[in-house]
Amino acid sequence: MRTVAPLVLAVLATVLSVPAPAQAAGPLTVRAAKAYGKPVILPGKKTKVPVKIAVTGTRITDVDVTLERAGGRGFALVSDLKRVSGTAGDGVWRGTAVFDRNDWGGSYTIEVAATDGTSANAYHDFRVVAFKGAVKIRRAARLNVAAAPDSVRKGAKVRVHGVLRALGRKGTYAPLKRQRVEIWFRPKGKKKGTRIAVVSTDAKGRYSRLFTARKDGTVAARYKGTDVWQQKVTGWKDIDVR
Repeated sequence: MRTVAPLVLAVLATVLSVPAPAQAAGPLTVRAAKAYGKPVILPGKKTKVPVKIAVTGTRITDVDVTLERAGGRGFALVSDLKRVSGTAGDGVWRGTAVFDRNDWGGSYTIEVAATDGTSANAYHDFRVVAFKGAVKIRRAARLNVAAAPDSVRKGAKVRVHGVLRALGRKGTYAPLKRQRVEIWFRPKGKKKGTRIAVVSTDAKGRYSRLFTARKDGTVAARYKGTDVWQQKVTGWKDIDVR
């Protein structure tokens, strides 16, 4: 049997123990940022907005997320952000932004600050990425409707009216002026209604329109909302036509 000299074995062991060159890490990248739901700010309550962030790097040591309203008057820090899947080099973080009555409605940007603090190569980095218009947060609205009188003879006039209010700066509902409100009519026995008018609210949030009563049915009002204010739909009110 052939034998290998001790010196040759020692050299071979030394060669095998030399570590392979480290692979170059990819650049620190915030791949995605998303907020979920259709959040509405209500008086006296906290509004929670779930967020999900995807980050790639060498080994991510820190991820911070804020939601900020374009133009100011709205800001939230996601304080409970945690990695829920993936690895420290390529993972997904989840958390919750919390808003209250001091935050205004509108389009919010998600800003992500990520740190690749353990990388020893050229990609050792800290990066801030903003995802503009990532979520719309609206303030609560209220809408009512009434018909006067609610019992009339055929051909008589009926006034459909109501008030639109929304959550104001003081945390209470205030009149919402210069907003479009749709008035709908549904004939008795039918499942679907028809839009019969579009009116604007006045300085006190009031809307009104006169109609000729021709058949029994119900009326309702709809407000489509905006980027700032919540969409609202009333229930149906009866009109009895004799």
